[in-house]
Amino acid sequence: MEGSVDDEIIKISQELKALESEAEAYKKELLTLKQKRDEKNAQVSDLMKKGKENKELRDKANDETKKYKALREENSLKLKKIYDSLNKIKEATKNKDITSSSEIEKKIDNIEWKLETEVLSLDKERQLVDIIKDLKKDLKESKAHEELSKEARFSRKDLDTLKKNSEEYHKKVLELSDESTKYHERMIYYFNSSDDIKKEADSIHKNYVEKKKYVDELYDKIRVLRAKVKGLEISSRKSEKQEKEKKIKEKKKELSKKSEDILEKFKNGEKLTLEELKILQAGGNI
Repeated sequence: MEGSVDDEIIKISQELKALESEAEAYKKELLTLKQKRDEKNAQVSDLMKKGKENKELRDKANDETKKYKALREENSLKLKKIYDSLNKIKEATKNKDITSSSEIEKKIDNIEWKLETEVLSLDKERQLVDIIKDLKKDLKESKAHEELSKEARFSRKDLDTLKKNSEEYHKKVLELSDESTKYHERMIYYFNSSDDIKKEADSIHKNYVEKKKYVDELYDKIRVLRAKVKGLEISSRKSEKQEKEKKIKEKKKELSKKSEDILEKFKNGEKLTLEELKILQAGGNI
């Protein structure tokens, strides 16, 4: 029985040692997988951060683009207004010989002075009054033309400024559009790269979880086997103790019988040897 228990302990210990060795190897592999997964996740975080930074820069460039497009549109409306004004002036003075308002006013003054200071016939007076009426019409037209000319001078000055602004705004729109495209492409690159590496990290994590589950199962088996060995060792020690106590008891019984036989021999007057005396003493018969 004792040999059977010892053999069982040896067999289980060998199995236990193999499982512990396998578990240790898997622990090292799990550590490697964890490091790789964590490195990948760190890369994902870094790429996501860069992707978000480029998204913010792209959105900022888009907002600036909208602003300069609005300025360009506003500028274009002002340009159109000026061009319309200049075309109106051009049309108003087309094929017309316009006398200056100061000359017309001078003519009117001269005629009015003549009407006031000279004795004229009724027909002549009526003729001069009609001339004044025509001159006043010309004066009105001349002043309107001069006002348009004045507007035109200011318009041409504004036109140069607006043209320059228009070029600058358009140039700015193109530059910001290029920037927006650049940041958008970078954002897409970082987010796509992040997705690819995330898939790698998830694959490593899945492998890690599967292997950890197996390692946990190994340690469950190891705990069971360790408990079994411990139980067998306790049982073995108990059996050894019982066996030892049994042998001691049997030895005492045998010694007691020998001692009694020797004592009987001594009572019969037989001479005892030194060895027999020791047995009597051990048996408690002396």
